[in-house]
Amino acid sequence: MQTAENIRNLPIDIIFSRLGEWLVDRKRIPSDWRKRLAAIRSKISKEFSALPKDIDPYFQTLDPEGIGYLEAKKIYDILLKSAPESRNIFGWLSGAAGSWEAIVHSFEKDHLYLGEAAQIIIQNVNYEIPYQKKQVQKIQQQLAELERKEADIKRSAALSAVKYAEACQELGLQGKNVRLELLETANSLPSTFGRILEIIDGDSVSHGIEYYSNFVRDAHTEKDKSSLAVLLNLKDICENPPSLNVSAASETFDLENTQLSSNEINLVKGDIDVNTDTIDWDISVDSAQIDWNIGTLEETDDGGNGLGPYEIVNAIEILPNTSPNEAADSDKNPLRKTEENPPPEISVSDISWDISVETPQVDVIDDVSLPNIQLENQTYAPDSLPLTRGTREERSQLLETEYRNKILDDLYEMKAFLNQRLVELRNEDTLSLQNQVQAVAPLVLQQYTPDAIKTMISDVSLAISLLTNRKTRDLIMILNSKRFLDRLVSTLEEKKHHEVKLKEGLKDVAAKRMELQNSLSSSWPKQEAGLAKTRELKKLCESTLSSVFDGRPVNIIGEINALLSSGVSA
Repeated sequence: MQTAENIRNLPIDIIFSRLGEWLVDRKRIPSDWRKRLAAIRSKISKEFSALPKDIDPYFQTLDPEGIGYLEAKKIYDILLKSAPESRNIFGWLSGAAGSWEAIVHSFEKDHLYLGEAAQIIIQNVNYEIPYQKKQVQKIQQQLAELERKEADIKRSAALSAVKYAEACQELGLQGKNVRLELLETANSLPSTFGRILEIIDGDSVSHGIEYYSNFVRDAHTEKDKSSLAVLLNLKDICENPPSLNVSAASETFDLENTQLSSNEINLVKGDIDVNTDTIDWDISVDSAQIDWNIGTLEETDDGGNGLGPYEIVNAIEILPNTSPNEAADSDKNPLRKTEENPPPEISVSDISWDISVETPQVDVIDDVSLPNIQLENQTYAPDSLPLTRGTREERSQLLETEYRNKILDDLYEMKAFLNQRLVELRNEDTLSLQNQVQAVAPLVLQQYTPDAIKTMISDVSLAISLLTNRKTRDLIMILNSKRFLDRLVSTLEEKKHHEVKLKEGLKDVAAKRMELQNSLSSSWPKQEAGLAKTRELKKLCESTLSSVFDGRPVNIIGEINALLSSGVSA
């Protein structure tokens, strides 16, 4: 049988989620505690607005909605310390301290603060603290993802930079101004073409051409028939080496010249217009100053020939017997016509010398616009350009695809022949047969050893490589096609811009990290404040209930303990 001492030492375990109901069932708090608690909180809101917040910094951190029993008691203690104690005859404090003392007594009456503590504990354990923990975990996960994303962006940016550098290095560019460097790099084509021509015209390739031609003539030509001509293009390039001049394609050049000519015409026309407008011709068109001498028309004697001083003279009427063809001949040969048919003599008295000095001024007015009219009617001749197709040196034939393909066909053909001959000469199974054939072969076919043929193959392969490598093909396309140049520049700049874009993305990542770190900095204090308040309320409830039950230990159990333990360990 248990004694009273043993019963007094038995703990009382209360599940935190049932704490409010447990207190009501055991009459420790009234059943209408929520209604009475709402009245207290309305009073807190009213008194908080009149609270002198400059007394203590703690008042600045408070929210009237979050003030409970613990906060009200702390406010009361601060006010009690800051102001001298002055009580009335009933023992109540006056001023703000008295108001908050009444609020604290309202909480302590019928243990209403236990109901509030149970409500806050359930709210924090079930909702607030788990939410804050999830927020912290989410932010930490996002920060980890940002770290991985930043590493990926840096790796991609470095890879893009390497690809851009490799592409520029392959084309021999520095990568600062791609378009200008590509056009400047095209100037290296003459040296490349010169190297190719030097190899083709060298002794090794020349001996290979001779070797192949003699072999075809002696081994594949019937009697009384002419030998088959081979490697005509290689022979032609050796005899007639093409020009090494490289320049832009004709359509690109014509387009540039057309744009240049139109700009020059506009500039010239603009200069003439401006100069014409700025010239002061000092011409007056006032009709009062012009002596038209109209009255002399009636007083002048015709002289019997019907020609007045102001009539237009028609040559056909003067010479009625002259045919149109003769008139035309007279225009062409004025000197001869003058000698054959001298002009009739005209007396001085028949000539009207009525000349007005002001008349030339009127004629000048009509001629002012002539320069502009002639310039507008003038057609622009391409020959007037400083750089024309006629003045340019002929472009190298190696820039033409068809010409290069013909050279490559001959080079591949000769390379195949030389490779086959090298295999045959080094084949041990047919070595004896080869020796017999070589013994009866012409001297020109016996003088080339396998090592000499190998040297020929090496030089032919070098010429093919120089003519077909990507750099040479790209530089040729740059000169032949403006669209290819634009596309190549766009491709290179896209790689560079991709690196720049990725580096700009790093700035966004850094800004996002800063934002998440700020959120984490604000979430941690909220979580810690919730845990601290829950721990304090749990301790308050356990100590108060223990005193109510004659010192019996009271334990609030459930998820609250695991939550508070995890908070401490974290």
